[in-house]
Amino acid sequence: MNQNILIRILSGEANLAEKEEFYSRLGEDKQEEELFYQIKSLWLKTSQSGKQANQDAEFDELWEKISRPVKQKTFNIGQKVWQYAAAILLLLCIGGLSGYFISERKSTVFAESGVQKYSATKGSVSTIEMADGTKIWLNSGSELTYREDHKTKQRLAELHGEAFFEIKHRADFPLLIRVGQIIVRDLGTTFNIKAYPEENIVETSLVEGKADILSSTGNPLVELKPGESAVYHSDDRKITIAPFQSNVLSAWRDGKFVIRDQRLEDIFAEISRWYNVEFKFENEELRDYRYTGNIKKTTTALGVIKMLKLTTKFNYKIIEKPDTPDVIIIY
Repeated sequence: MNQNILIRILSGEANLAEKEEFYSRLGEDKQEEELFYQIKSLWLKTSQSGKQANQDAEFDELWEKISRPVKQKTFNIGQKVWQYAAAILLLLCIGGLSGYFISERKSTVFAESGVQKYSATKGSVSTIEMADGTKIWLNSGSELTYREDHKTKQRLAELHGEAFFEIKHRADFPLLIRVGQIIVRDLGTTFNIKAYPEENIVETSLVEGKADILSSTGNPLVELKPGESAVYHSDDRKITIAPFQSNVLSAWRDGKFVIRDQRLEDIFAEISRWYNVEFKFENEELRDYRYTGNIKKTTTALGVIKMLKLTTKFNYKIIEKPDTPDVIIIY
């Protein structure tokens, strides 16, 4: 692949003629096509870190080295991916690649209301530490707003997505977290809340301490005990209580997908949030296939699909979208 056209394609700067020529050639070589989509997956992860790209002599020198013909008759595609990725990462001015980003998230403060807004970009986990010692982890694609109401003596938050809380309990200044149609009240607590809007459920898992689930009007619904998970179903407004595995709960903070008897559709929903891709099913039966296993988030999206494909004979195709997430068709 030519360095200039590759970077123009990845950065969205290529014109229509360049795109047509690039994808036409790509379709003629399946190995090159697979290589490109692995590189693109790595590019998306690194470009989300928000650093500016500057092409310089060091990049040119590295590209010259990796572009030299190799003496071996066979060349492992995985090695080639990492060589191309190294050049792209250098272009982005990122010192190394883990594929898994943990950043200390700075807040946006709205002066009039005192509201602080935090977020985690797709493909990253953000950490927040409040002045009182409270720690919060935000999962990929999540948003949290926070403010302190000194008149009512309450700390108020609202979550969209998933977060893990280690709350510094203050009996005189409790924390209330609004999540969709319910409120979680801290009573000296370590807990996880998963509430992505598209899933129509809110799952609150209590690790230690105490937590109450309240209605939107503040009426008590459930008092959680450590080791219990409360799942609120927004469709019928019912709550189910079940135990949870702590290793599954901590997996997303540790850079892993931990899958325990999950439907393929639900697995792809989680993968899509991390890799910023969209999945569509042409074979409806495949949605309910179930899997168990552990996958590191340093794996590319294509690598994850191939792992899942080992136990279920499904096929896939990738539709390139220049301005929106790529679409992966499962059939």
